[in-house]
Amino acid sequence: MADYPLGSLGLQIKAHWKQHRPKMYRELEQACRLDQAVYLAQERTRDAFADLVSNQGVPAGQADEATRELWAFLPSEEDDDSTA
Repeated sequence: MADYPLGSLGLQIKAHWKQHRPKMYRELEQACRLDQAVYLAQERTRDAFADLVSNQGVPAGQADEATRELWAFLPSEEDDDSTA
């Protein structure tokens, strides 16, 4: 079994998904892919943030806003038309 270490961001993502994306959370959990998916979201968010700040000179606050909702803090299932 692979190890997917979750830092503070990963734990925040997991809690957000559990509250706002319960169907997706449950499906990933049942497929034994929840920690992997959270880990990937965590790493993609961190990488995108680092790229914006380090390589593109975007201020940290703007980079955070630009990257948080791409993979990490997804809209609630009620607000997301793709789950309908």
